[in-house]
Amino acid sequence: MIKLPEQAITVLNELEKNGYEAYLVGGFVRDLILNRETHDIDCATNALPYEIERIFSSYKQSQIGKDHGTIGVKVNHDWIEITTYRFDDETKDHRRPKSVTFAPSLEEDVIRRDFTINALAINRSGEIIDFVNGQNDLHYKIIRCVGNPELRFYEDSLRILRGIRFACQLNFEIEHSTLEAMHKQSYLLNALAVERIYQEFKLMLESRYIYQYISHTKDILSVFLPEILDLDSEILMKIDKCDTWLKRFSLFFIHKDEEAIRIRTNHLKMPKKLIRDCVDFFVCYKHEYSDQEIDIKRMLQVYPSTIMLEAMELKKLIEPDNYHEMSYQILKKMIQEKVVVSIKDLKIDGHDLMEMNIKGKAIQETLKACLEAVMLNKVDNTKEALIKWVNLT
Repeated sequence: MIKLPEQAITVLNELEKNGYEAYLVGGFVRDLILNRETHDIDCATNALPYEIERIFSSYKQSQIGKDHGTIGVKVNHDWIEITTYRFDDETKDHRRPKSVTFAPSLEEDVIRRDFTINALAINRSGEIIDFVNGQNDLHYKIIRCVGNPELRFYEDSLRILRGIRFACQLNFEIEHSTLEAMHKQSYLLNALAVERIYQEFKLMLESRYIYQYISHTKDILSVFLPEILDLDSEILMKIDKCDTWLKRFSLFFIHKDEEAIRIRTNHLKMPKKLIRDCVDFFVCYKHEYSDQEIDIKRMLQVYPSTIMLEAMELKKLIEPDNYHEMSYQILKKMIQEKVVVSIKDLKIDGHDLMEMNIKGKAIQETLKACLEAVMLNKVDNTKEALIKWVNLT
């Protein structure tokens, strides 16, 4: 038997004592069986949405998914989504069903799901209910569609990316007919909102081992990331050695220009900060470091130190002949010592200068001159030394 979390048992108990069936379903069950960290808890029941609302009337509720038969209930600080057994009717955009019809049984509910490993259910006693041989696929580490894969992907094309993402995250093999359908129907990805594509792709790149899955699905991923087709296989092979999402994403653009990465990140509608980070990373990667302290300091005035470090690390991995170990060590030392590269880091400020009878625009000009002197190691960053230096200049 599998031990269930207290909040899940609470929901199952409430539904059952009111005369309804109730099971935990989906990815939560999959991860529970695999002893992976679990997050979102989903419950399936034959109770209709208005009955779920009534049963949990004393709990905080969310009705965002009510049109699709889902009521969110907050239990012990966690949100649990409770969904009525359902069929998904014909889709209008290979993503969202035109309508939802409630199903009479758990079996009919789970066989509409995407992959066998996500179509498992578990009851209050911790017993697993498996109508699609999902436990066997979990055991043998296989991603397989429930039923006809072409139909599953036609119903919801996001499942193509979800399947690749699950393979990356779990280090599972994609079953042959499922993978074949992914290749055949990759054109359906054009109907997806780019925000959803980005979310799935980001999760892929955050997975530990991804090379084998990305290398076998380049034609699929090229629908939204055409740059992948131009990337040398020897470079792509190093993607698993990149230890951050930013390095991995930037890998696809190392032989492109700054405009290319700017266009792609905007096309995928990434968050503005992440777009800026990607562009900054590209510039830091392409920069020709001179192993001079002042060169590193000038860069630190413009770009975040963490991005500079990551860019240098990727350069070492991809272009070792153009990598500057001395620059990397200088940067690490500067970060550790919190080197001064900004006026706000100076031990002197405008009030100090006003007391020295410096006024107006001259205050900012003097502070800039102080910063330059400190960066060039002409004066120490102490109040006493800076006041003396100002008086002498």
